[in-house]
Amino acid sequence: MILTRMPSGVDAKKFFIKPRPATKDAIAIVNIAGPIRLSLSPKRFFDYDAEAIVKKLRNLGDRKDVKAIILRINSPGGSVAAVQEIYSEIIKLRKEKNKVVVASFGDVAASGGYYIASACDKIVANPGTLTGSIGVLLELGNVQELFKKIGVKVEIIKSGKHKDSGSMFRELTPEERKMFQELVQEAYNQFIEAIVQGRNMEKEKLLELADGRIYTGSQALSAGLVDKLGNDQTAIELAKEIAKISGEPRMISEYDPLEKMFTIFGRSEINMPLQEIINKNKMRFEYILE
Repeated sequence: MILTRMPSGVDAKKFFIKPRPATKDAIAIVNIAGPIRLSLSPKRFFDYDAEAIVKKLRNLGDRKDVKAIILRINSPGGSVAAVQEIYSEIIKLRKEKNKVVVASFGDVAASGGYYIASACDKIVANPGTLTGSIGVLLELGNVQELFKKIGVKVEIIKSGKHKDSGSMFRELTPEERKMFQELVQEAYNQFIEAIVQGRNMEKEKLLELADGRIYTGSQALSAGLVDKLGNDQTAIELAKEIAKISGEPRMISEYDPLEKMFTIFGRSEINMPLQEIINKNKMRFEYILE
């Protein structure tokens, strides 16, 4: 403890510097960190539940004092449906609730993470942020040869010739490979259209950039994929400007240990339970950075 003697004749109220008064307007910060899934049951420690994020955004949309939302993204993406649900909710916030939404990128905001950000009014990235990776990934495992070596035989009984398409117990037929490629292409087209609409970009220009490659924040700025370089404070100042908030806004934030854990440790699959490894190999279309 440090004690000091007030100079004589000095008004104590004027002696201390007063902070700028906060306005009634508020800016909320919402975190999205790690892989994004639609519904997690049981919860996976490093994955984000899209339904919980959508609910949080919806609640903020109903608050009259919240004028802007900072979407802090530190994610490589996630499943197609999960990403699209969050994207749609951001569009509703902007169009129906008249909220300003600004994305602030952390270490990684790629693939589905960028898809989500493209729905925002503006995107702020650090110079070294890894972003881009615009594309769709479908991974299909094949354990057929392994099972032969260990003497395991799998019998499949199905109702139609395509019912076991993508099974890990056999190779794809040429017809199935073509079918899955068409599905991937359709999901990719949806990705492109979402960015074109959200970012007001020319489709031809975007297609030149959207080949799955990764960009730094600086490269993304030059390519027109983000609007400004900076950090969370940069995003807050930008949100204040767009929302026309005068004075210092009240900040509504959340402490989220998941984001810190994701940043420090990433996700290790070495100690994943066997059932989770099997579940991971189930067919799932993803907007994700591998």
